[in-house]
Amino acid sequence: MVDAEYYGAQLGFPRVPRAVAIAHYVAWGFRRGMSLNPLFDDIVAGGELPEVLRVPALYAYLLSERETVRVHPWWDAEEYGREHGGPGLEHAWAHRDAEIELTAAGWEMRMPVAEVRRRALRAASTWRRHRHHPSPAASPAAVGLIRPLQARDRRYDAKLRQAAARATVDRVVVPLVGVDASQWVSAHLLAHIVPDLGLRGESRRVAWTEMLRGATARLEVDVVVALDPRAEFTDDEIDALVVVAREDAAAVPAHLAQDGTVDGLGAAETGGAVPWSILSGHPSEDLDPLDEIVSVPLLRSLSVAAPRAELRPMLQRPEVRSAASFARVLRERLPVRVLTTVRPVLEEPLLVFDEPRPSVGTDTRDREAATALIEAAGFDVREWRGPTKGAIEPRLAWRRPHPDAQRWAIKTCAPAGQQGAIWGDVHFARGLAAALRRRGHSVVIDAYAARSRPTTYLDDVNVAVRGMDRIDAVEPGINLLWVISHPEQITRDELSAFDGVFAASTGWARRTTARWGIDVQPLLEATDTDVFRPQGVERTDEIVFVGKARGVARPSVVAPLRAGIPVRVYGPDWRTFIPHAAIAAPSMPHADLPRRYESASVVLNDQFPSMRREGFIAIRPFDVVAMGGRVISEEVDGIEEIFGGAVVVYRDEAHLVELLRADPDEIFPDAEHLAEIAARVRAEHSFDARAAVLDAAAHSARAHRPARPLR
Repeated sequence: MVDAEYYGAQLGFPRVPRAVAIAHYVAWGFRRGMSLNPLFDDIVAGGELPEVLRVPALYAYLLSERETVRVHPWWDAEEYGREHGGPGLEHAWAHRDAEIELTAAGWEMRMPVAEVRRRALRAASTWRRHRHHPSPAASPAAVGLIRPLQARDRRYDAKLRQAAARATVDRVVVPLVGVDASQWVSAHLLAHIVPDLGLRGESRRVAWTEMLRGATARLEVDVVVALDPRAEFTDDEIDALVVVAREDAAAVPAHLAQDGTVDGLGAAETGGAVPWSILSGHPSEDLDPLDEIVSVPLLRSLSVAAPRAELRPMLQRPEVRSAASFARVLRERLPVRVLTTVRPVLEEPLLVFDEPRPSVGTDTRDREAATALIEAAGFDVREWRGPTKGAIEPRLAWRRPHPDAQRWAIKTCAPAGQQGAIWGDVHFARGLAAALRRRGHSVVIDAYAARSRPTTYLDDVNVAVRGMDRIDAVEPGINLLWVISHPEQITRDELSAFDGVFAASTGWARRTTARWGIDVQPLLEATDTDVFRPQGVERTDEIVFVGKARGVARPSVVAPLRAGIPVRVYGPDWRTFIPHAAIAAPSMPHADLPRRYESASVVLNDQFPSMRREGFIAIRPFDVVAMGGRVISEEVDGIEEIFGGAVVVYRDEAHLVELLRADPDEIFPDAEHLAEIAARVRAEHSFDARAAVLDAAAHSARAHRPARPLR
């Protein structure tokens, strides 16, 4: 499996001893995406395998079900392996005269493995030097897309695939800015498959304007769209930017920062050494009242769409040496318009671009424009304060739509962006937020990294949904804590800082109140009745589990499979514990869950051990039963009383297997009785019911604690 010549090419040598290649790869190389085999993309394969940030991907691959691992972005080794009766990678490497099919976004090419290796070797030999690769000559197009990639981007193949798809119509240039070895080699291989895809090698320390200048040089287009390497965009979002740029404007998205807050709705000169990033640090919901397109004084983004006829002369000006200097030149040439509904998250830290320090300024000319945007978002400016990190910033007050309205902030343990989208905490928060809005309140949702954002002073009530990580109370609002999991981590000190404490376990709430003398009220988890409502889907005979592996062999999944009972598992990180054939999908869109729960013969459920011991019931049974579904669960205090016969509990693994081998129609109530239980659960255990309890608690806490002055 080890191609020492290929690894040596990545190091800049003609060849290295095989043992040296292996040692270097294990100690350091895998962290830069270097690979021991030209058919094995370390970054892509690593996305399929557990613990890839700790161990080399090739090592994890060799210990996995090799036949099922995606090892390359443009070659389907799994399908190839099925055709040849074994792991595709090993077979192809042993038969280098055999042809493999390379495909990307509708493009395809067949070539012998030996030719793939030759092209990979050629690309690898240029990686460290980051040689420039001019865009191929092509006929003019309407749109030129600049899609930079940076190192450590685990989603780089998706960005390249989108670039390849758009190359059928647009002129596309991909600057490879300080990228890792696998990214470099796979991008060059893609350029052989997609002849109109242009690549440019750039060093990590290149200036953003220099990268942009080089990428646009050969683009004969009407509009140029440059995207921030940290973010992913849908095609619709890119097209929306193009539409606005065609109106002789610079169009930019409303980027969200890595913590999910607004990165800056453009910028404004407000008197500080650097411009203020408008509404930076605000939850994304604060953009909702704004028009879909708003004008801002200054560019703040590394994503921009603009007419090429205007862009090229600006980039040629000698004073344009940084994003900040470009923004100042741009404002004199084009209006800057932000698409407030286009909100890509800057998922990663910026690891590239060497930006000179911006010049010091004290201009306050943009305060009026910034104030107008602030007021349109529903706030008033109390004063301008600072500087903070060089910027003069406004102190705001939230403008209440009616006297009883409160601004609520729901704080979760989930990350922002695509990572957080699959967390149950996010959907929990959205269900609660919708219920609170029906009670007349304004609600924002904070990812874990934004739990103490600088704009918390605007919030009247904070609800910390306590999952796997501690979320501290913040000033000056009312603070409510809702413990839904990991009770073993909770301390008396943590609870004592809150105005009200709730727990998704009646027993734990009672015991904790007695032990620490802090009033803890039971408040069970709930179901979002906007989503989980029967749709009349026909029931199948499938046994279903939806959830993560959580790094353990969860008995409700592993025991049935070990006994030969088929279970369809939806969730990540299961490779280590169950056969790949049992993994129906690594995730399931939340919108698809209701139909999946309603159609399943049985849905399996278990808990974290600490949750089971302390009587915490997970959200899954609430959602399944609300759909009229049937659940087999490990035993948790109170679960049978809450859900009637719709949840059947098992005592141990043998009992679980026995239940699954029985006819489910004999151990669960009939359809009419299940429908009655489902209606009761939706009525008594909805987020609307929970929101009423929290609203009353906030009102009571406010009545007993005078409002605190703004800091």
